[in-house]
Amino acid sequence: MTDESSARASISRMVMLAEALFEVLDEIHHQPVSLSLSMVSIPAPESVVDSFPLRNHKKLDASKDGDVDEQCRICLSEYEEEEKIRVLPCQHEFHMSCVDKWLKEIQGYSSTTLHFPCILSPPYFTVGN
Repeated sequence: MTDESSARASISRMVMLAEALFEVLDEIHHQPVSLSLSMVSIPAPESVVDSFPLRNHKKLDASKDGDVDEQCRICLSEYEEEEKIRVLPCQHEFHMSCVDKWLKEIQGYSSTTLHFPCILSPPYFTVGN
């Protein structure tokens, strides 16, 4: 197997795993669970998610800025030139399609506090006031 076909096979496996993960998370989200109201997550309103800024990805020279994350932390795929990237209030960035699905369908925000948990780490950020 050539390096190129091996790389394509690896990417294909990663995409299949990401899709399977979304299906499992979606299934978990739709299961009836007895949690306290403070732990209940409801889908984020489309208007709120759409209000978060977008940018087009630009490949950077790694030698100039070694701390730049060139990978979506949801699907684990590298960003491609000019792909739409959504920037959340916590300043984390993801593929627009990945994070929009996550916020609108899977994770959302707490119904009692109107907080979005940061996908990667605390602190939480507030939507509205």
